[in-house]
Amino acid sequence: METKRVKLGDQMWKVNAAEAASLAATIEAAMSEEKVVKLALLAGDGTPATVIFNGKVALLAVIDDGAVPRPTEISGSRT
Repeated sequence: METKRVKLGDQMWKVNAAEAASLAATIEAAMSEEKVVKLALLAGDGTPATVIFNGKVALLAVIDDGAVPRPTEISGSRT
């Protein structure tokens, strides 16, 4: 099963790649409507987890789409 990384605040999770678009829409709606939602995610070891996400107080949510460079990387040459 292919997964994508999901960062909610300072916590890292995973989601089945086939469910990533739906998850992104759910998170976006929770943030714009300032509501709490339950998210079915995977812990780092692949264990299923239900995460309670408070869209009212969330400042950041990232779903890593696998693009290069990664969201946590800075491209460019070093001097």
